[in-house]
Amino acid sequence: MKLVRREGAILEPIHEHAWESQAVLNPGVVKEGDYVHMLYRAVEGVNFSTIGYAKLDEAGNLLERRPEPVIARTEPEEKQGCEDARIVPFEGTYYIFYTAYDGKNVRVSSASTRNFIDYEKHGIIIPGVANKDAMIFPEKINNKIILIHRVEPNIQFAYFDSIDDMLSGDVGYWTEYMKRIEDYTIMRPLFDWEYSKIGAGAPPIKTEKGWLLIYHGVDKNLIYRGGAALLDLEDPARVISRLPEPIIEPARKYELEGDVPNVVFPEGTALFGNDLKIYYGGADKVIGMASININELLDALMEHMK
Repeated sequence: MKLVRREGAILEPIHEHAWESQAVLNPGVVKEGDYVHMLYRAVEGVNFSTIGYAKLDEAGNLLERRPEPVIARTEPEEKQGCEDARIVPFEGTYYIFYTAYDGKNVRVSSASTRNFIDYEKHGIIIPGVANKDAMIFPEKINNKIILIHRVEPNIQFAYFDSIDDMLSGDVGYWTEYMKRIEDYTIMRPLFDWEYSKIGAGAPPIKTEKGWLLIYHGVDKNLIYRGGAALLDLEDPARVISRLPEPIIEPARKYELEGDVPNVVFPEGTALFGNDLKIYYGGADKVIGMASININELLDALMEHMK
C-alpha cells in the first residue's frame, strides 16, 4: 500500500548477548509520553526465546535496552519459549499477552507490570488448545472485557466480566467455548494474501470511525503480510470494513531474507499525532518500523465499508 512509509530496521540481534544473539523479532509496544516501551522476542540457540525490553523515541532511536530478558522461561509450559508479546494498558496496569511454547504445544500466557521493571506472571489463560495472537481491548465494551485470540485459521473473541475471570484459565469456560467456537469467530481468511490463516497483530485502536485492527495474513506460499480492518465501536464483533489489499508486505532485504524469509509480522503500534507507527518482525530476524497517516488509512477503510 503506497500510504505506508518504511523507516528501516530499528533493532537487531546483539551477538555478545547469548539470549538475543540469534534474532530479535515480533515486538509489542505501548506509547508513554514521547517514547514507546517495547517488549520483543529474543532468540538464542536453536529457537529458544525470551522477551527483552527496549525504549525508543518517535523516530525509532534506541533510548534504553536491557542487558537481560525481562520475561524468561521459568515455567514448564514455556521451557522453549516466551514469544510474541502484546501490551495493553488497562485500568492502570499494562497487561502482557505472549505465547508459551514447551517445544510441542503453543498456549496463550499472560503477565502484567506497572513500570516495566517488575513483572508478575499469571500463567496460561487459554488452556487445552493451540492458541496465539492474543490481546484485550484497552477498555470494557458493554461492560465486558473482550479477549482477542486465534485458533487457526481464524480470529475469535472471548468475553469476560473481569480481569480475574480472564486470567483464571477456567477449563470449564474454555471447554464450553470450544464447542461453540464458530459463534465467537469474527474474521476468517478472505483474500488471496491471507489464504492460509490470519491473526490479530497490534491491540485495537479506538477511533471515531471504529476500532482499527492491524492484523496479519499468510498466503498459500507462506508469505506474511499486514492488513487493516475496522470494527464497530459498540459491537466489535461486527467487522464494518476490511481492506482487500495488505498495507505492508515483504519488500526490503531484511523482510525478504532471514531465519524465516518473506515475513512482515506487525505486532505493535503507537500514534504520534496523526502518524501511526507500526512495529513488526522482519523475516523472523530483526525489528522494523513503518509509518502511515491514520486519517489516510481510515479514509481507505471507509471506501470499503460493508
